[in-house]
Amino acid sequence: MSDLGLVWPRVMADIDHKRKTAPPAGSRLRSMAAWFDPDEPHRYSGPFARWPRTTDTVLAAAVFAASLVAVAASAIDDGEDFALTSIGDLPAGALALLALAATTLLWRRSHAIVVAGVVMALMIVWALAGYGDGHDLALVVASYTIGRYATDHGHSLATIGTIAAVNVIGTIIDANQRVDIVPAIVLAVLPWYVGRRVHNRGDYLALLQERAVRLEAEQHTRARQAVADERTRIARELHDVVAHRVSMMTIQAGAARTIAPHDLEAAIEAMGDVEGAGRQALGELRHLLGVLRPDVSDPDRLVPQPGFADIPALVDDLLHTGADVNVTIADLPDHIAAAVELSTYRIVQESLTNVIKHAGPNPTVDITLALDHDELVIEVTNTTAVADDTTTISAGLPQSGYGIAGMQERVTHLGGTLTTGLQSGNRHRVHARLPLESEPT
Repeated sequence: MSDLGLVWPRVMADIDHKRKTAPPAGSRLRSMAAWFDPDEPHRYSGPFARWPRTTDTVLAAAVFAASLVAVAASAIDDGEDFALTSIGDLPAGALALLALAATTLLWRRSHAIVVAGVVMALMIVWALAGYGDGHDLALVVASYTIGRYATDHGHSLATIGTIAAVNVIGTIIDANQRVDIVPAIVLAVLPWYVGRRVHNRGDYLALLQERAVRLEAEQHTRARQAVADERTRIARELHDVVAHRVSMMTIQAGAARTIAPHDLEAAIEAMGDVEGAGRQALGELRHLLGVLRPDVSDPDRLVPQPGFADIPALVDDLLHTGADVNVTIADLPDHIAAAVELSTYRIVQESLTNVIKHAGPNPTVDITLALDHDELVIEVTNTTAVADDTTTISAGLPQSGYGIAGMQERVTHLGGTLTTGLQSGNRHRVHARLPLESEPT
């Protein structure tokens, strides 16, 4: 009982695993139905494909036995009944030729044309010896083999033409032949044609399989590239949304902590700004995540992407940190693409985020949007901080390193240019040029 108690749970677990992993009945029925669908290509997987050596041996034995019966039956005079004893009356030479022809079929897959030539030569010897009719079954199988397994179509066609010509010539010369010229040609060409059709179908299925594998690989590559591109886009959007608001909240919180012992009301006002920046960050994040999980019933999903009209809000946020901001926006046309507006907003947003992180307290910032022929010029310059004790509030902000790279990706996608770096006079400059009419690259 103890052994049964140990084994029985394992047996039941194996049965349950097989039941769960077995294909559903519906899929098995569909697979069976596909075999009867003429429009559904599938490889033949019968015994000749699964066990080639065994089936060829059985085929050779069957050809030899059938040839013995056919030759013995053809030797019987009219009105006489066939008997198995008639096979014993066949000459030893006839038995040997039939046995050699059938044995040669064992190599028909690897040497189709050679096997056909040997069988044809044996049949010529048979005709010269005058052993009678009923010996052509091995040659019929050899003709089919040429069409089925010969790889060179020219050699295959030449060989079957030779066999057909020999059959015709033998029929004309041998007056004892009971086969006319047309059946002699059909007896050689028809099996070859059937074998050739099977061969071409096999090549067609192999081509389909190769093409399916290649298309699947290309599809996987495109899918991986699409996922990578989408991940890059999402990461860029998240960086632009989160970095600006969180940097603003960090500066305001640091300022509130610094002035709280001396001016509590100003600290409370700064914390109110932190709360407002946090609410705005949550709103933008909710909108971005709503794009990732679209829901028609969600009204936030219909909120437009930020553009030129939202730049003043960025400036107001920066003013709360004590920066001196000057904004110059030229008269812009109404037909500017939404992608250009969004990229402009993000470039200004990231530039101001970098100002919060690196410019130190009370920087001077100049923002300019202007038109230069068919390009929109975006320029953000700011004073940089001098390393002293006044930079402690922003010195601890984390640096992702993706801000400028994100701006470069946006500009490159639209076919524009971007330059960033320090200028003389201790100022930092971001300069971007975006074509207004160009298609995204």
